[in-house]
Amino acid sequence: MRLPRALVALSVTLILGLTLGGPTAVADPPAPPGTKASVIGQDHRSDQAEATLARVRTLVEGLGVSSRGGADDNRGLTLALRDLALQMDALSPSDERVAERYLLRPGQGSDPFIPVALPFVTCSADICVHWRESGDHAPNGSDGDGSTVPTYVNRVLNTIQRVNNDYVAAGYRRPKSDGTAGGGTGKVDIYIGDLGANGGLYGFCSTDRPRVLDAPDDYSKAAFCALDNDYRPGQFPTNTPLENMQVTAAHEYFHAVQFGYDFYEDGWILESTATWAEDELFDDVNDNRNYLPTSPLRRPHVPLDTFGGNFHYGTWIWWRYLTEKFPAEVGKLPRLVLDVWKRLDGRPGAPDRYSTQGLAQALNGRGTTIKKELQLFYGVNRHPRTYYDEGAAYNPSPSSLNVAFSGAQQQSVVRKPRHLSSSTVKLVPNGLSQSDWRLRLHFNAPDTARGGAFVVIVYKKAGGLSTSLVRLDRNGGGSRTVPFSSQNIDHVDVLFVNTSTRFNCWEDTVLSCQGKPKDDGLRSELTARTFRS
Repeated sequence: MRLPRALVALSVTLILGLTLGGPTAVADPPAPPGTKASVIGQDHRSDQAEATLARVRTLVEGLGVSSRGGADDNRGLTLALRDLALQMDALSPSDERVAERYLLRPGQGSDPFIPVALPFVTCSADICVHWRESGDHAPNGSDGDGSTVPTYVNRVLNTIQRVNNDYVAAGYRRPKSDGTAGGGTGKVDIYIGDLGANGGLYGFCSTDRPRVLDAPDDYSKAAFCALDNDYRPGQFPTNTPLENMQVTAAHEYFHAVQFGYDFYEDGWILESTATWAEDELFDDVNDNRNYLPTSPLRRPHVPLDTFGGNFHYGTWIWWRYLTEKFPAEVGKLPRLVLDVWKRLDGRPGAPDRYSTQGLAQALNGRGTTIKKELQLFYGVNRHPRTYYDEGAAYNPSPSSLNVAFSGAQQQSVVRKPRHLSSSTVKLVPNGLSQSDWRLRLHFNAPDTARGGAFVVIVYKKAGGLSTSLVRLDRNGGGSRTVPFSSQNIDHVDVLFVNTSTRFNCWEDTVLSCQGKPKDDGLRSELTARTFRS
C-alpha cells in the first residue's frame, strides 16, 4: 500500500481514541514515502514519532513477565519498530539517535536488545542463525565451543527453515534478500539472545533499510528477525518453551514474508494474518486463543480493521471464518489469504491495494462480498460451536440488549454501529405458550450503499437455528416475520451490522488506508411487534 511516510500508522498510545468507519476504491496518495503529502499527517507527525519512540522504549524495557493477551502484549514490537523506522526523521536530533539504536541489527554493540557480539552462525538453504557461546544471551546447550552448534540453535534453524518451506509451498514468496547485510549470504538472518529479559519480549522482525526505496515504486523490504534464547517458563509462563518458540517463529517470519510484499501495509492486516498463519502451521499450540477476549468475536462493536491494543491479534478469527468457508489449499495453507496478499503487493507493477480493497477483490473472485461475509461472520460468532472446527472452545459474542416479550407488545431499538462492526439485540418469548405467536420485525437502516444491514437468527428450543440476511430496499427499509412461540422458540437474535468500507484515505487513523470512515455512527432502527396469527 503506497502512502506518504508521514502517514504511517500512529502509535497505539496516541490513537486508541481516534478509531472511527467505511468500501470505496481510492487512488494512491500523490507522493511517495518520505514526502509531506498530508497536511493533517504533517501537523501531528512529530507527536506521532515521539509517541512511537515511547512505545518502543516501553516494549523493550517491559514490566517483567510477559502475558499473552494482556493489555500491552510484547509481540507488538515488530510493527512499533516499523512505525519508528518510518517516522524517525520527525524526531529531534537527540531522539533520532536513540531511535537509530533500536533499528540496529542485534549484536551490534549499542543495540538495546542483544548488546553483545554474536560471532557464531550456522545456515540452512534459506536461513542463517546467529548466536554467542557465553553470557546471558547464550542459548541452551552452549558449551563455549563455537565449532559445535547448540541443540537449541539447530532447533531454531530447523523450525524456521520448515516455516519458510511451508510458506513457499503455500505460494508465498521467500522474504526479500538483504544482499550483503548480515554477513553477505542474502539469506534471512535470525539472531538469538535473551529477549525475555527485556520485559518478556517473544521476538521481532525489523529492517535496516527503512528510509529508502530499493527502486521507484517498490514498497517491499528485506527483514531480519530475533528470537529468545530459551523461552524459559520464568519469563514466558504460557505454553512450553518449544511451543513458544514455534508460534513466535511462524508469526514473526510471516512478518518477514509480508515485508517482502508491502512494508507499509495497514497494521491490522499485518498482525491478524500473522496470528492466523502461526495457528495454521502449529495448530495444536492454540496460543492465538489468548487473544479472543479482545477480538471481534467478543468485541463485535469494535471495527474489524482496528489496529490498537491487542484487538488486531484477535482478528485472526476473521481469517479463520473465511478460510473454513473457503478451505481450498495451496500446500498446507488455505489459498484465500495468499490471494489477498497478492493484491496488497507493493512491488513495482504489482496491484498495491490497501487492506480492505485487496480483501474485497479476493472475495469477489469467490463470488461473494465483504458485505455478505461480514454479516455471516458476526452471525456465526453468536453460536461459534456450530460453525468453527474448534468452536467448542470459543465463547460466543455478547448481545448488547436483551428484550423479553410476555404478550402483545412493541419495542423499538436504535443502534449506531461503526463500520465493519455489529451489535446484537436478543428477543425472548416469555410465556407465549400458544403456537400461533409471531414476531414482526421492521427495519430502517441507512441507504444500503452506506453499509446498513441486518441479520436475523431464530434459535429453536429443540436445537438448531436458522439464519437469514434481511433484504432491504435501497433506502434501507425492510421487514420480516418469524415464529415466536415459547413452546418451540428459545429466542431470536437481530444483528445490526455496518458493512461499510468507504473511507477518506490518508487521514491519520489506525484503520484501513489510514482513513476516516464515511459511514460511522449512522442511525439504524429495529421495531419488533408480537402478535397472534
